[in-house]
Formats: sequence, C-alpha cells, structure tokens
Amino acid sequence: IRLQSVYVDEHSCIGCWNCAMIAQSTFFMEEEHGRARVFQQWGDDDETIQIAIETCPVDCIHYIPYDELVRLEKDRRGQNI
Repeated sequence: IRLQSVYVDEHSCIGCWNCAMIAQSTFFMEEEHGRARVFQQWGDDDETIQIAIETCPVDCIHYIPYDELVRLEKDRRGQNI
C-alpha cells in the first residue's frame, strides 16, 4: 500500500510537458490553462513516475499524504489557475 500520493502544484507548473511525456498514464496536460495534472495516481511504475518528477524544471511535483491531497484538491476547486 502506498502512503503517498503524487501532486502537481499547478500554480508553479510552467506547462513544459516533461511529466506528461514521460509518465503518460499518470500525468496529463490540462488544456484550458496548459498545466500538468495527475490523471491517475500511480498509473505508471514507480521508476517512471520518479523520472517524470525529476525532469520537472520548476520542481512542482511532489509526493504528499493522501489526506493532504484531498485538502489541496478541495482548496483548488473554484480557483483560477
């Protein structure tokens, strides 16, 4: 059981596409604002996700506890990203 979830800080994301190109089953690019989002938690294997995280030029992808993910996603709703 994984205790951490993958989270993209969309406010910091610059839309470089690195994560979405590497871990295609985990990340996607949100079309309206051109920012990365997590499509499916752990859609790719651990190594692929880690490579995607490490290629982020602004370090906006993090592992966080599930309860924090729920809180951040709730806070994000309705925000203009």
